[in-house]
Parts: sequence; C-alpha cells; structure tokens
Amino acid sequence: MESNNLSLFLILWCVSFFLTRIGLSRMFKAAGESPWWAWLPIFSWWYWIKIVGRPKWYIFGMITPGINILFSFNITLDILRSFGKFGYWQQFLGTVFSFIYFPVLALSPLTFIGPAGKKSWRETHVPKNNGIREWGDAILFAAYVAGGMRALFFDLYQIPTPSMESNLMVGDYLVVSRAKIGMRIPMTPITVPVLAPKEILGIKAYSDWLELPYMRLPGWYNIQNNDIIVFNWPADGDEFPTDKKDNYVKRCIGIPGDRVRISKGVVYINGKELPRVGKQQKRYLALMSEPITEDFLAENDLGDFQFPYDSEKYIADGRRMGKDVIPYTLFTWPENIEKIKQNPSVLSIRLDTIDRGYDRNLFPDTTTTKYFKSRWDLNNYGEFYLPKRGETLVLTKENWDWLNLAINKYEEAYIDEREGKFYSRDGIEIKTYTFKMGYYWMMGDNRYNSLDSRYWGYVPEDHIVGKPLFTFFSLKKVIGIDPETYMPLSEHGNMEYKTRGIRWRKILRWIE
Repeated sequence: MESNNLSLFLILWCVSFFLTRIGLSRMFKAAGESPWWAWLPIFSWWYWIKIVGRPKWYIFGMITPGINILFSFNITLDILRSFGKFGYWQQFLGTVFSFIYFPVLALSPLTFIGPAGKKSWRETHVPKNNGIREWGDAILFAAYVAGGMRALFFDLYQIPTPSMESNLMVGDYLVVSRAKIGMRIPMTPITVPVLAPKEILGIKAYSDWLELPYMRLPGWYNIQNNDIIVFNWPADGDEFPTDKKDNYVKRCIGIPGDRVRISKGVVYINGKELPRVGKQQKRYLALMSEPITEDFLAENDLGDFQFPYDSEKYIADGRRMGKDVIPYTLFTWPENIEKIKQNPSVLSIRLDTIDRGYDRNLFPDTTTTKYFKSRWDLNNYGEFYLPKRGETLVLTKENWDWLNLAINKYEEAYIDEREGKFYSRDGIEIKTYTFKMGYYWMMGDNRYNSLDSRYWGYVPEDHIVGKPLFTFFSLKKVIGIDPETYMPLSEHGNMEYKTRGIRWRKILRWIE
C-alpha cells in the first residue's frame, strides 16, 4: 500500500530526533565522547553502546527491524542508569518519552558514574529493589517491547465470529503483519500498551488528548483482490478514534478503482468473475429428527447454526406427515454436506439460496435514488465503483448516495446536496470531488452469515490494519447450546463458544 502523509511523519520524526539528541549529546560529552557523534543517525548507536559498556555485537541488534525494539530499550535504560537515574518514573519517562525527558536532562547537571551495560557494574551500583519495583520493571519492559512490536510490525488476532468459515474458524489465532502493506502510525499513541483496547471494564483505555492524523509508511505489498485483511470496523461507534474501533477480518473483494457487481451470489470485478479462494460457505436448510448438539457441531466442522425465519412452516409440514421435524439453517461448504447427510438424525438437507424473509438493511440505506434498497440483496448487489486516492469524480444525484459516506464522514469534506446540485460548507457550488483516500470492499467467505460491506459500506484505507500471515494456533470452538432448551447460548448479544479440543491441522498454517 502506498504511504500517506509521509512528509508529516518525517517532520514529526525529525522533531523527536532533534529533541532526543539534545539530551543525548550532553550525555555523550559528560561520558567523554564527542557530542557530535550523538547527532549521526545509526552511527551514534556505536558510541552509545560503547559508553554503556554493552558488547560490540549489540550494533547488529540495533539495525535489525523488530529486534531493535528490545535492544533500544536496553541501551536507553543503561544510559539512564549510567547517569544515576534509578527511579522508576525517571526510567519510565526516559524509555517511553525520550523526546521529552532527554531535553530535560540536558538542562540539569549530569555526572557519568559508569557503564551500566556491564553486569559487574550493575551488581555493584544499581540499588536493590523490592518485589513491587521488580514487577514494575518487568511490566515496563513488556509494555515497551510488546507494545512497540504490536504498534509497528506484528499483531495477534483471534477469530471471534464465523464470518470467514471455513477458511478461518472461530478459535483461530492469527499473526498479522502491519509492515507488509505499510505500517500505520498509531493515531492515539497514549493508550494502555500491549493489548491497546478501546475499553477496559467499561472505562476508556486511551487518551484523546493527543490524536495524530492518518500516516502510513511505505509497504512492499499492495492489497490485491481476494486478500484476507484485518481492519478497523468503520461502523463501530463514532465516539471511538479510527484505530480504537473493533478489529474485523474479511476477504478484500474490491480494491480502489474496481467496479464490483454481485449476481446470483457470484462476484464480478470489472466485468470478470472473481476466482474463489479456499472453501466458500453456503447456506443449507436441514430438517432433523433430533436437536443439534455441541458434539454434532464439532464432529461436522460446524461452528454454529441458526433457525430459519419460517421454522413454523416446516414444523407444521412435518406434523401433517406424522413426523417431528426440527428445522435448522447450517453454514458449510458443499463437500462437507455429504458427510452431514450420513448422520441418522438428518432427515433431509438442501441448498438455501433464496434470501427472502430476512430483515436486511443493506448499504446504502436510501429510497431516493436508483439505489433503492429493495432492488439489491445479498446475492444480487451493485454494480458500484470504489474511488481511488487522488481520483476526481463528477458528483451527480445518482452517485451521491453512494459517495456521501466517503466524502462527508471519512474525509470530512462537508458537501451538501440540494436538488441535484452540490455545495461546499461555504455555499460555493462544486461539480467534482478529489478523493483523499482509496476505498476497499470487504466480504466474509461465509456469505450468508457475515456482517460485511454489504451492510455498512466500503472500508477507507486509514482503517486498514494489516495482512494475516499464518495461523499460529487454533482451538476447535463451537457455539454453546443450552442442554435444556437446545437454544444457542449468548451474553449481551454475543454468542458464547465452547472449546472442543485443538485443531492440530491448522497450527502454523499459511493463510491463503
């Protein structure tokens, strides 16, 4: 993915570098080295390592991406100790907010007391701490290293819903690369580290005192059609900053510049059928003689089930034939149906593609233009166009309902449409608009059981988190079932899943 606001990032980096080096150059001079060495990027690490007494091979750790987070923590802590800064908050500020604390040190008396990187020196000079302080140091180290890795390079993600089954299952743990498509700089840097959630026990887990604009460093891979992508859910509450919205994982069906159409459940990109990747779930109606159990789900690779909207009809039809019938909606891939048919409790099972009777509120929800919502459904949707960053489009009454979300919500252009004409917030009539971001279309492989772009629209590029690389662990999870009512278990509207073992075949498996 292309970089964004790279010049702004470089300005902020240069300011942070300058402030940090002010203090570092004073420490170099106090330690007997030329202060000018502190101002040379990368080269200064050699003298920094020399001052604190770490071995020379430390330089290789400092120049290795990812690993350098660990090494930079060590030498920063070392140089603070080398100048007698043993207090917890001194070390916290020095390692986490070096660009603030180092200039403060430059204005205070500095005395070099020894190379804190040497074990023998630390054993003699570093004060012994109590248990609480040791825990505090351990937490600081973990937060710095793990938080830095998570924010810039890699993230861990657990599949919480069945929208991507059966390619990605509930209980899969993914390693997600942020750097591959371009690292997005954290927009709310003041946050609870490591996990970086939006809330903890209902309390906001970040500060909106500092919110940075969208910045992304260059990556070495551009998102392609059919890529699986982790992103911040755009439809999450407007009260949350972009990078604090819930993480979703879906397959990227359309990329900026694509024309997308869904016809009879088949996706077409720019007039050509999009090839299917992996297993694509379909919806089936199953009539059973016994209630579904958690064992039945686990044995047949089914994560969950639903009840058809017209269940009473099938129950009544069964009674007329003298049978007790329990109807279920199952989501699975075609090859798995043959296995399910062999179960003696399954009376019949057939493909269910008619999306009728369900309460669908698809995007865009409007009754004023040709995008009249009743004309589109899950299987027949579009055609529509996804804007590219830097592209200029003519605004029309026909495309406004589609583009309005991007222009006014995500790009905050505040354009008003009145009787087919468009006006800026200053009242000036405009006829075209140039987009600041590109837009993507995300859909789940479990097409009938996925809350995706068909419901809440396209995904702007500033919401893109990263690309999953592989499944590093997987628990076999199925939806919990009440043993008395045989109804799915849920809490606060979220389905409860039960662990039924480990999916050994998915551990360390590459994601396609």
